[in-house]
Amino acid sequence: MGNGKRDAAELAAAVDAGIRKGLDLVDAFRGTPAGRRELEREAKRSAADTRRARRAHHVRKVQSQVMTIGGTAVSASAATVGIIDVAATGVTGAGWFAVSAIGAVAAVIGGRSWRRLSPFTAAPQITSPPALVRRGAVGYDSVARYTAVRVQTVQVIHAIEPLHHDAARELRAADSSVAPTLNELAERLRVLDEMARRMPGTSAAENAQQASQAVSQQLDRGSAAYDVLLAAAARLLAEPDIDRPVSDVLEPAASALIAYAHGLQAASKI
Repeated sequence: MGNGKRDAAELAAAVDAGIRKGLDLVDAFRGTPAGRRELEREAKRSAADTRRARRAHHVRKVQSQVMTIGGTAVSASAATVGIIDVAATGVTGAGWFAVSAIGAVAAVIGGRSWRRLSPFTAAPQITSPPALVRRGAVGYDSVARYTAVRVQTVQVIHAIEPLHHDAARELRAADSSVAPTLNELAERLRVLDEMARRMPGTSAAENAQQASQAVSQQLDRGSAAYDVLLAAAARLLAEPDIDRPVSDVLEPAASALIAYAHGLQAASKI
């Protein structure tokens, strides 16, 4: 009898936890910061572009290897057959030596292409959006602001790329370097909010709330650094000379943003 009551209680608790998790998810999506879906689309597109580039590089490498190895084999085989033919018949087998020469040329071309093919280097990718934080949680506004500046960064990259490819590449590289670290801050805010809600009225919940405030401030500083980078991109577009070097305008702001992210990473390892 006692086991039956305990099983029923455990089942009720599991159902309640499932319902609460579902409601939390619905609430989180209702509070989804604007532009999150755009970031998701850009991240998927960027990952797909990288996969295509990697496959194309692999195909070029295989083609060069096949031309080199196959051409060498054909050249050597044809030359050998030609020599045997001459030795056996006394007549010059011009056809075999022509095939050998063609194989040798193919091997040379393939070898040059193989040597010139540099190792694959993936272009900086657009990082996925940050974790969803419950509306009303400490740090919700910070995550929303961070999501907004990242959406603006992606939009500026697309707008500036036809005019200034180097500037777009600098923006993309900065976002690729920094976003993963700031995404981790958003994930911490989500976890801390969950801790505080699971243990209301305890010292652990209070500590979680205090930690959320500190993490939220760190994320705000990261968003402010993004704002500086976007302002620098706007100044670059406003320059009379659109071909002005990126290092004069964007690089200081990008370096400051990357340095801040690296500082957060170093602090988290202490």
